[in-house]
Amino acid sequence: MRTLFLLVYLALSISVNAQIDQYLTEYSIQEERGAVLISWTTSAGFTCEDISIKSGVDSNSLATVYTYPGICGSENKIEKYTHLFRDVIYNQANYFQIDLGSYGISELLEITIIEVDGLNPKVFPNPANSQSTLLFANDNQDKAVITVFNSKGSLCGPTLVTRKNSIQLSAIGLQSPGLYFFTIEIKGVLRRGKFLFL
Repeated sequence: MRTLFLLVYLALSISVNAQIDQYLTEYSIQEERGAVLISWTTSAGFTCEDISIKSGVDSNSLATVYTYPGICGSENKIEKYTHLFRDVIYNQANYFQIDLGSYGISELLEITIIEVDGLNPKVFPNPANSQSTLLFANDNQDKAVITVFNSKGSLCGPTLVTRKNSIQLSAIGLQSPGLYFFTIEIKGVLRRGKFLFL
């Protein structure tokens, strides 16, 4: 079903970095076209049989999703590695860790990639607050007119115009908790949605 719609991906953690010890000098994850690019660097002198990448949506129960096979590392120089993880679970936290075997396990990193199709805009997180983001498909950067209404149908805040594919709810200036509805008009096509503001 996803192939029928234009998809927009927004990573809530655009890039996350960690360093665990003298063996793993750099470790990061970032969104890459709806997948997660995992990058790590081992220090000079680090050698091992293999390195495993673990992932899952439960931080207490990670499974190995990729193993860099064979001898890795170098006696006299740093080595950089990458792996593109495509089996992302969208719209929730994905956790990653690198297992260096007898050298230890890296810090746990987290990334959330939001998937929005062309017909269904989303507010994330929802229930929402002023830091939540309204996401919608707008790859061609067309003019998008956004209007928000309360549960009684009254206009809330200003009508917003953007050429981006997202806005922060803080731009609307909502003050009262409640159920809100919104419309987004792009090139004459109207999309609708709702969110709970706390």
